[in-house]
Amino acid sequence: MGIKTALITGANSGLGLATAKALAQRSFDLILVCRNQQKGREAQADIQKANPAVQVDLLLADLADAESVRWVAEKIKTDYQRLDVLINNAGYTPATIEFTADGIEKSFYGNHIGHFILTYHLLDLLKKTASETGDVRIISLSSAAHAFGRKARFFRRIETMSAWSAYGDDKLANLLFAKAAAKQLAGTGITSYAVHPGAVRTNFGGDTPGFIGQMLRVAGPFMRTPEKGAQTSVFLASAPLKSIGERNNGGYFADSRPKSPSNRDATDANADWLWNCSLAYV
Repeated sequence: MGIKTALITGANSGLGLATAKALAQRSFDLILVCRNQQKGREAQADIQKANPAVQVDLLLADLADAESVRWVAEKIKTDYQRLDVLINNAGYTPATIEFTADGIEKSFYGNHIGHFILTYHLLDLLKKTASETGDVRIISLSSAAHAFGRKARFFRRIETMSAWSAYGDDKLANLLFAKAAAKQLAGTGITSYAVHPGAVRTNFGGDTPGFIGQMLRVAGPFMRTPEKGAQTSVFLASAPLKSIGERNNGGYFADSRPKSPSNRDATDANADWLWNCSLAYV
């Protein structure tokens, strides 16, 4: 059994898999939340090899399906006594713009709303663990692409939106969520951070059409490895809080250091607004 328990969404490939392996090597028990059972099983076996002494469990959920997310959250609360680290890692990159039945752009739903629902329904378990240990962490994968996001587009059906703008909106929402969670959970022993992993060589953008997709594929060989990209998430999950810095709760990190966001919409007021709007989906 591990020293702590971490949950990682999208842990079957890329950054999520690299993060899971690194935390297994640091003696974390792991809960992998994945969408695809076969890929999840393969990742589970791969991670277990990194440290046979820790527990590696697999649960299935689709972050774009609220009922699926609620179900997996309830199962976790029933089956587990503690949760020390929640890493909202899974990312959905839209090849084309699609909308849910209630008019939400699908990647925004999967990247932000799904993670918000999961986090919200796990708060009781996170707070219980924090009351016992004084140290629980929520880590949300953002990106430098948050610079292209616009709060004014959140929760709106905009047929002319580009896939790149949608991705920027998602990453801005991830950053704002981390900021809002730090404020909402102040004093509970839970801290919250947003992460830019760098330009990582994963399947990101593999099916993105047009010029942007072509550029991402050409740039692939020059990007950092998933192991390198996972380092900031691993740092925030495992380093002593003193090393992270108390004043950096709610902050945005790149290369394991705090960094200023590159978007004028990354404000405390917008973070509060996003949190309140997202409550409608829990």
